[in-house]
Amino acid sequence: MGRKLSKIYTSWQQIFIICSCLSTFSADYVHAQEEKWIISKNPEEVIVVDGDSLEIGKKRIRLMGIDAPEYDQFCKNEKGRLYPCGRQSAQYLQDLIGHKKIRCLLHKKDKYDRELCTCYADSQDINAEMIKSGQAIVYLESNYRSEQAKAQKEKKGIWRGIFIHPRLFRLLKSQSAPKNKN
Repeated sequence: MGRKLSKIYTSWQQIFIICSCLSTFSADYVHAQEEKWIISKNPEEVIVVDGDSLEIGKKRIRLMGIDAPEYDQFCKNEKGRLYPCGRQSAQYLQDLIGHKKIRCLLHKKDKYDRELCTCYADSQDINAEMIKSGQAIVYLESNYRSEQAKAQKEKKGIWRGIFIHPRLFRLLKSQSAPKNKN
């Protein structure tokens, strides 16, 4: 009798293990199905706003995990001369995108109702490339810290000279803007 119970118990263990594996697989499948992508239908509908923002159709996209100089921001190069690093960053992003198909994986929305995404030009991770080239720096919840360390060590992009952190630049700009007293 003990032997029969042992076989039954072993069979139930196997069934439990199989069911656990299947539920894990189906949960991963459902998660994959829930991923939301924003995909450009044609290259002309992708507009670069600045070094970390795009528009695809009517969707406003912020490249997640990176912070690029603001469009009107200037930095100093290795010789101490000012240059338009914000425009240069936006142009670099434009060159990356070129006439490629753009796919953006939506992670969440920010407080400005922009889609926070990881975007790809064909198969190239645009967010990572902006950091690797020194055209952007890591932002709060970023997975690109090693790319930034390498760009900084190799003095690429804005790391060649001196720059104000884009977040600080935005703060200073907002504080120096004239206040409306109405």
